[in-house]
Amino acid sequence: MGLKEFVEITRPTNALFSGVAVVIGALVAEGGSLDLFKIFLVFLVAIFACAGGNTINDYFDYEIDKINAPKRVLPRGAMSLNTAYLFAIALFVASCIFAYMVNLVALSICVVACFLMYLYAMTLKKTPLSGNLLVSFLTSITFLYGGTAVGSFKGVSMLALISFFAMVSREIVKDIEDLEGDVKKGARTLPFIIGQSKSYSIAFVFLLVAVILLYVPFVTGLYGYIYLGIVTPVAIFVTYILSSLIKNRENPGKIQRNIKKAMYLVLLIFLLNALIYKVV
Repeated sequence: MGLKEFVEITRPTNALFSGVAVVIGALVAEGGSLDLFKIFLVFLVAIFACAGGNTINDYFDYEIDKINAPKRVLPRGAMSLNTAYLFAIALFVASCIFAYMVNLVALSICVVACFLMYLYAMTLKKTPLSGNLLVSFLTSITFLYGGTAVGSFKGVSMLALISFFAMVSREIVKDIEDLEGDVKKGARTLPFIIGQSKSYSIAFVFLLVAVILLYVPFVTGLYGYIYLGIVTPVAIFVTYILSSLIKNRENPGKIQRNIKKAMYLVLLIFLLNALIYKVV
C-alpha cells in the first residue's frame, strides 16, 4: 500500500470538483468582499471534507462494492478497512481545522457537513429517498460555502438550489443503475421500494424543477440577457435528458452521466456570468 491508494480512495477528481465548486460559489456571490486567502481556505475545506466523505463511504460500502465496484481500493484488498476508517477521520479533522481559520460560521457548517456525510455513509444511504436528499443537500451547500469566505450568499443561493434538484434526480438514477448490488446487500433504495418506472418519474420531476429554476435569475432581474443567452443551450440539453427519462430508460448510467455534464455546464454558466457582469 502506497500513496497512490490513499489518493485513489478519496476520488481526487470529485474532491477537486468540490473545491472548485466552493471557489465558484465565492465568485458568484454578489456584493461580497473578495478575500483570496479565505477563498483558498474554503477551497481546502471542501477538498478535505469531500475526500473524507468519499473514504468513509467506501469503508461502509465495502460489501456492496465487492459486487458493484470490485476494482476500488478496499474491495481489491489494497488498503485495510481500519486504515481507511482512520484516514477518513483524519481528513474530516483537517477540513475542520481549515474551516476554523475562516470563521465560526464556516467551522459550524463544516462540522455539521462532516457529521452528515458520516451518517449518510453509515445508514441513510441505505434508506429510500432520504439518502438521496441528504447527499444532494451536501452537494448544494458546497456552493453556499463559498459565500462564507466573502460574506454574501446573493446569487449563489440560486445556484445551490438548482444543484440540489438536479443532484436528487441524478442520485435516483444512480440508484437504478446500482439496483442489483444494492438489493443483494439489503439496501432499501427508492427503486427497490417503488420500482424503476416510478423512480424514473420522480427523477424526471426533480430535473424538471431544476431546468425551470435556471430561468429564475433572469425573470427576477438578478441577471440579464447575457445570462439568458448562455443558459438557454444548457436548458435545451437538460430537456433532452428529460426526454430520455421518459423514453430511453435502458441505460441509467448514460442518463446520470448526462445529468452530471449538465451540472458542470450550469456551474460554468454562473461563473462566466459573474465574471462578465463584474467586468461590465
